[in-house]
Amino acid sequence: MSTGSHSQEIRAGCPADPSIRDTLESDAWRRYPEFAHRQARLRGLPAGPDAGLRWHDRVLLILAIVLLAMILLRTETARADDFWGIELVSSTSQWNSMALETRMSVDVTGLVARVEVQQVFINQGTDWAEGVYRFPLPDGAAVDRMQIAVGDRVIAGEIRERQEARRVYQQARAAGQVASLLEQQRPRQYESRLANIGPGEIIRVTIGFLCNVQWRDGSFSLRLPMTFAPRWDNHRASARIDPAPVPPLTVPESGHHRPLRLEFLLRTSLGYNSIESRYHDVDISLVPEGYRVALLDERDLPDRDFELTWTPELGAEPRAELLTWDGGDAVYAQLMLAPPLLEGLEPQAREVVFIIDTSGSMEGAPLNQARAALKNGLEQLEPSDTFNLIQYNSETEQLFDQSVPATDHYRALAREYLEGLRADGGTVMAPALEAALSLPALHGRFRQVIFITDGSVGNEPELLLQIAEQLEGSRLFTVGIGSAPNSWFMRKAAETGRGTHTHIGRLEDVEERMVSLWTRIRNPAVSDVCVDLGVDAEYYPEVIPDLYAGEPLWITARMPLLPREVFLCGQLNGQPWGLNARPRLSEGAEALATLWARKKIEALEDSIVYGADPDAIKSAVTDIALRHELLTRHTSLVAVDRTPARASDVTLERASIPSLLPAGSTAASAGFPATATGWVAQVLLSALTLLMATGLYLFCGRRLPLGPSPAVDGTSLK
Repeated sequence: MSTGSHSQEIRAGCPADPSIRDTLESDAWRRYPEFAHRQARLRGLPAGPDAGLRWHDRVLLILAIVLLAMILLRTETARADDFWGIELVSSTSQWNSMALETRMSVDVTGLVARVEVQQVFINQGTDWAEGVYRFPLPDGAAVDRMQIAVGDRVIAGEIRERQEARRVYQQARAAGQVASLLEQQRPRQYESRLANIGPGEIIRVTIGFLCNVQWRDGSFSLRLPMTFAPRWDNHRASARIDPAPVPPLTVPESGHHRPLRLEFLLRTSLGYNSIESRYHDVDISLVPEGYRVALLDERDLPDRDFELTWTPELGAEPRAELLTWDGGDAVYAQLMLAPPLLEGLEPQAREVVFIIDTSGSMEGAPLNQARAALKNGLEQLEPSDTFNLIQYNSETEQLFDQSVPATDHYRALAREYLEGLRADGGTVMAPALEAALSLPALHGRFRQVIFITDGSVGNEPELLLQIAEQLEGSRLFTVGIGSAPNSWFMRKAAETGRGTHTHIGRLEDVEERMVSLWTRIRNPAVSDVCVDLGVDAEYYPEVIPDLYAGEPLWITARMPLLPREVFLCGQLNGQPWGLNARPRLSEGAEALATLWARKKIEALEDSIVYGADPDAIKSAVTDIALRHELLTRHTSLVAVDRTPARASDVTLERASIPSLLPAGSTAASAGFPATATGWVAQVLLSALTLLMATGLYLFCGRRLPLGPSPAVDGTSLK
């Protein structure tokens, strides 16, 4: 039987069951080996039924080898770029020195915490060294203090303009003087450089920073990172003065680290239902300033975050606490107004007006998120509420002539209306705001405007002025939509409207964020809040929002003199309400001055949007930052010992110092990334590719391209 008149191309892969062609090929190799070898040579194929790899087998095998090589290279080069500790860098050698001691003190005043961290290191090398010091910081932390003790020399940092500070440090470094420079490298990372550390010298690094206390679900909390998780980065940052080498990691058993010492002071006159530490055993004691918290276990290591939560006692009436600090030139204060228990609040009839942006910038995902957020808001309405709905783009359209009861019928009409909305046209926001704020007032109802938009406007000052002029008794709550909304405008609009701002970046976040918003605004405790801090008092926020159940209100102020008392007023359960708060002087609360200064700088920078001269604002911000010793975009910390410590002819060396791995981690984990596709999955993928290539070689290498060729005896194969 002839196999055909044309040669046939062999397809990659093996059939599940042998075909007639497979049987003929095997039989030809067995019965007519010379003919089979001659055909293989003519076609350029390997000789023998099991010889060699074909092109597709070679490709698969090469891919498997390359992938395995990449994994091995990744293992060798993976590193932790954001290491914490002191790093001594050398171009010729490396020597390691871990922290001999770590001490941390935390002083909490209201919503701000003053944190000081001291770590002790030693230069165990035989050369003069330059060090780089880093420490993990909480989100939003701001470093404003630094002190370096090298041997018997103590130098403290001072705030200067950034470029001037860098120039002073480089000059001192070259002159052999002990010097340090502190700069912000990333949002959570500050980097301090120390020049001219002598052999065998002990280095004590003390940094101070301010961070925000969080409030959630009726409790305060503060989380302080102590170390970091190994990270993968395929390139080094190039913004440093001098590139640093890759730092190693170590485990607690290596014996390099000494235990952590931590003390936590809560300054307050209020009582707390609970004070809890999530990851450490602590001792809690009552002191004249409030509560002191300290670690119980002397063997605790800085290998896990420290997190403390405390829940205040709330009463049937609002309570106020006024902490003050005398700064000499002025008195700085922080006023906290704590809401009453939810059970003590009477339900208030509300009018809720929804505004939804349907301009062209909301096309696609933003409009879907806005529609979902508004539908969720409709579901949250109480039967006693009334509501209305306004949509705008180039034109403004109002669903009902006046607000209607939140019955099933009207809510169904609103949902049907939402389904028909399409994104198109420009973003003309002013008429929509005017329509919502000028609706006929309904007697006995508290109006809340829920504004859902991406904020893509260019006339922010005019809109903020309009809100301030037309707000009257209404409250404006902004909901920012999309991955990149105009957050500044949304936040300032909410502040001007005496409300709050919420951001929804993904469709799956809609329910969580809207429920959280609705929980906050459903029960206003004290509305129309006013405060009398005395003549010439400057306080922030300038527009005081309402007090809501479960969420305290904070005011930061600067006053020329200490008042005997501060008077607060407002509306509680529809009735006039007032309260006198007596100031309580706190000796260690100088953070209040820093907190006020940061609020002042924020207000100055916001004024640029209203047309203020940027150069004048930069000058004013720099002046406040220098006076209050704050790191900003325009200032840095620099410290120089005026006496040279290193002779000019002695080389300045560097060495790398390892950092402590997080609790539960192993030394091997530092070589592999913990994000995206893990190293285990990649190794398995490589092995699978290699197995496929091997299988193709073993089971698919017996094909013989058949054609009309004479057999050994000169006749055609039959």
